[in-house]
Amino acid sequence: MKLNMQKCIALGLTAVLCLSGCGKKEASETPSQTLPESSSVAAESSVSEESTLAAEEIEEDDAPEGQVTSFLTGEYVDEAIGKKRPVAIMLSNVKDAVPQSGIEKASIVYEAPVEGGITRLMGLYEDYADLEKIGSVRSARKYYVELALGHDAVYISYGHSKYAVKLLEKESTDNLDGVEGSGANVFYRTDDRVAPHNAYTNTEGIQKGLESQGFNMDYPSSYGGYFHFVHTGESTSYDGAAATTVKPGYVHNAPSFTYNEEDGLYYRSQFGDKQVDIETGNQLAFKNLVLQYCDYEMYDDGKSLNIDTKSGGKAKYIANGVAVDMTWTYDKDTGIAHFFLEDGSELKMNPGKTYVGIILNQDADKVEIS
Repeated sequence: MKLNMQKCIALGLTAVLCLSGCGKKEASETPSQTLPESSSVAAESSVSEESTLAAEEIEEDDAPEGQVTSFLTGEYVDEAIGKKRPVAIMLSNVKDAVPQSGIEKASIVYEAPVEGGITRLMGLYEDYADLEKIGSVRSARKYYVELALGHDAVYISYGHSKYAVKLLEKESTDNLDGVEGSGANVFYRTDDRVAPHNAYTNTEGIQKGLESQGFNMDYPSSYGGYFHFVHTGESTSYDGAAATTVKPGYVHNAPSFTYNEEDGLYYRSQFGDKQVDIETGNQLAFKNLVLQYCDYEMYDDGKSLNIDTKSGGKAKYIANGVAVDMTWTYDKDTGIAHFFLEDGSELKMNPGKTYVGIILNQDADKVEIS
């Protein structure tokens, strides 16, 4: 199986992931008090040496001329897209805010619970050209920022939890915020939905924001990608349990994925109906599903979640109608989570779009795979 040369370089190094950026934002307009992070969250764990693929074992990328292998999908994309850092956009996922706009264009979609049992989505976009409407855009949560940084993404949100402020204000965190100076000209409001579910961005707004902040949008030379993929044109062939229907177990929106054997994709529904992009009418579909189980604590306000994205735990990989058990660890030097199969080898996924569901350990029994 082949991976691109950038992965070859990165996997032979233990260099620190450098998220370069300048033109930091102005002071937060939300309450600036930052409560201390939970002290009982387990310490970060580094990926073991055995998990690192030897550089000499990785063949050089043979992408067609003018193209490279995408860090987000493992597919061939134009160099102008594949060599540019992605943006990570926070998307509302409550009944009043769906269907979302522009979500179909996201290469990776994360879902995790927030306050009150609802979930929020984060779309990772490497190709967001010609999108007139993306959203609605909502506020940041600390654990979402952590996940975005592992992908070397510029984080985009409309406001933020006070518990995310400390991380957002780090010099290494490039972000655009709708309630701060960094988000000027990035967002607009519509009159088809009530606030706060009517804040949107688009290609032009994102580009203006990136340019105004002067962010370096090139991947660092040391970056090797978050996920690993089999070579374009190949497919995974893991042995596991049958998985034609997958329900992550979130109570509020009751999402589910149904496998289509003809195209090998998992089609998503929620709130009792197909989940579509309102701009295209197409149902969301993914080649890969990853369920990542995490511990959590409640912050001092008694309602905000402090999800632990660093201590490792159990996981599942679901593709081609099969679910396999995994474990995951966190590399504190790069901010990247690594996923391992039961035989100890590191996961390689199918090229294509990926959904990642963050599952609280206490809710593991709510997950249904059949």
